[in-house]
Amino acid sequence: MATAGHPLAEETVDPHETAETADFIEFLKRASAQRYPTGIVRRFNQARAAGCVQAEFTVLDTLPKEHRVGVFSEPRTYQAWIRFASASSQTDREKDVRGMSIKLSGVSGDNLTAGETRQDFVLNSHPVLVAANSKDFFALLKAMEAGGAQRALYFIAHPRSALIGLQSRQNQTSHLDIPYWSTTPYLFGQGRAVKYIARPCSQTKSAKPSTLTDTYMHDALRAHLQRSDACFDFMIQFQTDSRTMPIEDATVEWKERDSTYHPVARIHIPKQDIEDPGRTKLCEEAGFNPWNCLTEHRPLGSLNRARREIYRAMAEFRHRRAAP
Repeated sequence: MATAGHPLAEETVDPHETAETADFIEFLKRASAQRYPTGIVRRFNQARAAGCVQAEFTVLDTLPKEHRVGVFSEPRTYQAWIRFASASSQTDREKDVRGMSIKLSGVSGDNLTAGETRQDFVLNSHPVLVAANSKDFFALLKAMEAGGAQRALYFIAHPRSALIGLQSRQNQTSHLDIPYWSTTPYLFGQGRAVKYIARPCSQTKSAKPSTLTDTYMHDALRAHLQRSDACFDFMIQFQTDSRTMPIEDATVEWKERDSTYHPVARIHIPKQDIEDPGRTKLCEEAGFNPWNCLTEHRPLGSLNRARREIYRAMAEFRHRRAAP
C-alpha cells in the first residue's frame, strides 16, 4: 500500500547483477591501470576537479513532519565538504557534465557503511544519466574505452543515450551557477522514494568569458568565492507514479511538473581560498559514496547497487596505488 499519496519504491534485481558488477570492477581496474601506468590513479569518472570547498548544510526549521526523515529529522547545521568536478573532459573548454559531490560530517544514526559518521550526496548537472542501469552503463563504458567503430555502434543501437549525451554536455559559466540532480533515486523513510536536487540561490553570477580557457570554470569558482559567498537550496522530489517515475531506469526524468521539488536544507558556501595550500591534495584524496548514508536514505536501483561495490573497490585500488 502507498503511504501519504506516494507509491512504494519498486526495485527489480537481475539475478546476474552481482557477477556483472564484479566484471565491471575488473574492467575499471584494467582501464585505470592503462590510463595511469605510473603515479596517481585518478577517478575513472569526475576525475578533474574544479575545486573543493568547505560549506555548511543547514536543515530547515520549517519542514513539515513528513519531511523530517534521517539527516533532515531536526533543524541543525552540518559541516560539509563539496567537490566540484567535470565528468570526462581534459580542459574546461570542452563541453561536459559537471558534478557536485557533498559530504556531511557528524551524522549520527544507523549508517549503511559500518562505523561511518558521514552522509554523502552525489549529483550531476543533468537530470538523467546516459544509461538506464548498471548493465547498460558497463556496455557504454566498454564501447567508449574501445572507441572508433565500437563507440559508434553503441550509440546507433542506443539513440536515447546518444541524445542524452549531447544534451547533457554544456559549457556552463560556473559550477556555482547551475543546478544538480542525483539522477538516481533514494529511499526516504518507510516506503517512499525521492531524488535530490541542488539549485543555486546566489545573487552573484559569473559571466562566460568571450574566450574559453582551459581553466575558466576553475577560475570562475575561485573568483566568485574570493568576492562573495554562494548558496544552494537542497531539495527532495517524491516518486508519485512508479510507472512514469521508475526506480530502475536512470534515463527517465522525474519531471518537476509531475512532482514538486521540496526544499529541505540550505547549503551555504562562505568566501574562501580554494587554492589554499594542501586543499588540492585533500580534494584528490576525498572519496564519496552514496552508500555512506543513514538507513532511511538507502540508495535504490541497479546503478546505485553497483555503485556500492564499485566505489568501495576503486577507492581501495586508487589508495593502494598511491601508497609509498
